[in-house]
Amino acid sequence: MTEHKFNSISELAEHLKISRTTLYRRANLNDINLTGVYSDEQLELLSSVHPTVQLLNSSTEQTGQLSEQTEQQIKFLIKEISAKDKQIKFLSDQLKEKDLQISLLNKNLDQAQQLQLIAEQRLTETNDTLIEYQGNENNAKKGFWHRLFS
Repeated sequence: MTEHKFNSISELAEHLKISRTTLYRRANLNDINLTGVYSDEQLELLSSVHPTVQLLNSSTEQTGQLSEQTEQQIKFLIKEISAKDKQIKFLSDQLKEKDLQISLLNKNLDQAQQLQLIAEQRLTETNDTLIEYQGNENNAKKGFWHRLFS
């Protein structure tokens, strides 16, 4: 096991290609005193990412991916809701138009029934008048003597 000597924390951080803040954090995680002399094992621990940190980094990446997927799903759902709202408005407008048409048809049907009733009443009156006229005409066709003695 060889020992490596560094004159400063900055020199050690530069050797490991990490920032000084990261160096301090890794040293605290691995219980390493930053004294200036380090074993190969300590240098390996300081240069490698701690398993907990790896897990946090991977979960952060997964969270980022999930949030992207969630954003995409939200955008998609917003578009779907907008399309459904447009469809509902269109169908609602159609329904109002159909209600108006039904109302007009009912009004026209009522008027047609009234006209038919008036026509039937006139026809009945005309038939009654015709029957009365025919009855009078039948009486007029009787002979002179029949009318005289009846």
